[in-house]
Amino acid sequence: MSASPASKPTSLANRMIAALWGVCFALSPVSLFAEDLSSQPDVANSRVQAVGEINSNAVYVRSGPGENYYPTMKMDKGQQVTVVGIKFDWLKIQPPKDSFCYVSQAFVEKFGDGTRGKVTNKDALNVRAGSALNDIKAIVLTQLHEGDEVQITGTKDEYYTIKPPAGAYLYVKKDFVNVVKAEPAVADAAGPQQPAKPGQGDAAAKPQPQVSTSGGDIPTGESPAAATPATQPSGENDATNNAATAAAPTTQGSGAEAVAAAPSTQPAAPAPEVVFDKLEGDFLAAGKSPLDQQPAAELLKAYEDLVKRDELPESMRRIADYRVTTLKARVQAQQELAAVRKQQEEAAQRRVAMKAEQDELVARIKATDVKLYAAVGTLRTSSLQGGAGGMLYRLTDPSTGRTLVYVRTPDAKYAGFIGKFIGVRGDISNDSAMNLRVINPTEAEAVDMGQVNQGISATIYPPSLLRKPSPQQSEASTGNQ
Repeated sequence: MSASPASKPTSLANRMIAALWGVCFALSPVSLFAEDLSSQPDVANSRVQAVGEINSNAVYVRSGPGENYYPTMKMDKGQQVTVVGIKFDWLKIQPPKDSFCYVSQAFVEKFGDGTRGKVTNKDALNVRAGSALNDIKAIVLTQLHEGDEVQITGTKDEYYTIKPPAGAYLYVKKDFVNVVKAEPAVADAAGPQQPAKPGQGDAAAKPQPQVSTSGGDIPTGESPAAATPATQPSGENDATNNAATAAAPTTQGSGAEAVAAAPSTQPAAPAPEVVFDKLEGDFLAAGKSPLDQQPAAELLKAYEDLVKRDELPESMRRIADYRVTTLKARVQAQQELAAVRKQQEEAAQRRVAMKAEQDELVARIKATDVKLYAAVGTLRTSSLQGGAGGMLYRLTDPSTGRTLVYVRTPDAKYAGFIGKFIGVRGDISNDSAMNLRVINPTEAEAVDMGQVNQGISATIYPPSLLRKPSPQQSEASTGNQ
């Protein structure tokens, strides 16, 4: 019996979707948890492809078919992808809009306006998955060969960022995609293909078949909400989406009766990928600040808590472990810097205290400053001349004119001190030839006679200045002041 015209398109769509999943499920398994995550496993394209619609918010698109592969971007509910194959629970998709890849600048030569490049490497050139969420460039998506052209969108370190070329594919968890349209596979073109928008053509005329979490078909006419998975794999979505999906039906085992999910009273912990993305942003921002201003201890604790989570993908765990090592070194450096600065502050405080003490001593000395001389008196000429060493002068008592000591010097400046009361510094010695006490002066200056015995002291004094004034002289002196 032939199918009725109304059911014919639906049956055709179901057969094409079944063929898509069936062909791809027959692929030989490749371990997603191998230690070598440098490239994607070989997942063949199906003979048919499908337009899929993301059914949740903040869904990760990954660089390989497994949670150990780093995410390249996030997609929100309603956005579409072109599905070209399947690997277990992962859909192989053409890179969505805004996806990009990395190629080494050393093997690409720009031409034209600089937005196009040509591969110059004689060997195969690796094309690596770029990520808008981190700076990882580990996964090789495909390879280019000498003469192949690329569209350059920017630079990053020693790489060019390019639009994904033919043969570059990404992956998304099957649970978060509803297939809305199946179509024959087309030849792979450079860059992502634009999927059809919902509401165009036959898709707007009747409900479209969708893919369930087990890979089978959902009967035509069932609402898209029924295909939304009730439980989401750990780490695939942000915690903000939990409230939106809490009302979806939950399936307990194969064929179990659907029951309504009770709303949670406790907020779910953020997925490890979400925590990782935030920490990476905080880590990079902290690196731009001086060492003593970086929150190294807080970041270290957050990364240590993150690596304890079993559901953290292996690629992210390796980066987190490296961050822990780096942050431990930074915390130690901060502690050492703080200790050095404390020592510097204590030394500065000691210097300030010493300077204050020195200033106080200088002030005290200045208040009680006493100038010391070998002799003080009025300088006069001497009729006695003889012996080597220069001119001979007399230092006399200003009141009596009596000679106190002789001064012998070749310095002509002493002639200008004649008749002045001066203080003389130098060694006092006896001239045996002339039987005189003589000073060989090193310094001389005019001094205030009134300061003798107060601010001026000398080994040899004028006797007249040692006498105490009479009470009348004291009163007269006080009155004159």
